[in-house]
Amino acid sequence: MIGGRSYYTLIASLPALPTRFDVDRCPITWPRLEDRLRLLEPEDHAMLSQLIDFLAWDRQPLERTDAEMIARYDTLMKKITHPVIRGLVDDWINLRTIVSALRRRRLGEGSPPGIGCWTDTIRRWWSQPQFGLQTRFPWIEELDRLMASNSTRQAERLILSVHWSKWSREASEHHFSFEAVLLYVARWSLVHRWTSQNAVAGRERFENTLSKVLENHVQLAN
Repeated sequence: MIGGRSYYTLIASLPALPTRFDVDRCPITWPRLEDRLRLLEPEDHAMLSQLIDFLAWDRQPLERTDAEMIARYDTLMKKITHPVIRGLVDDWINLRTIVSALRRRRLGEGSPPGIGCWTDTIRRWWSQPQFGLQTRFPWIEELDRLMASNSTRQAERLILSVHWSKWSREASEHHFSFEAVLLYVARWSLVHRWTSQNAVAGRERFENTLSKVLENHVQLAN
């Protein structure tokens, strides 16, 4: 709870997160992090589980519909009472709404269904470049450009960097508290997401290279 418990031992046991999320390796594996999180009080652990469930659910296939996102968001917000967790979920949902709006407009579809605090602004300024949000979100023009050029990897990097910057600033305001644990796990999830994608991309590159080598070997043998 806010200001209620100190988690000095837990925080001190966690390896420092990198200064950037786009590194090659996660500083701690999920099983080891999960083991450390058992030091949380039961009530705090239950609240953290709500955040973890959301972050895990968000990694599911991109075919998820806007209606499914809204239903999940509404269900979560009925359960979540901790302001930091609500803020983290809102951050993610608001950015996902902007991404959805940029994608839908490019496909000639209508504005996204209502979810997050920017839906009314997006609808009102639907015909304007980046929905008139450039001042509030300076990164939106770059995101729009990357999405238009199908630069999926670069767009993902930009999206994660937006969350990383905001959550790192918030983390600097909390020390040895439950809030510090929440923000650690949230930022760890960004590092894990990026490094996991790197691992998949690395395997694909290796398999493609191996396939070409074997193909050349077969051609030479013939």
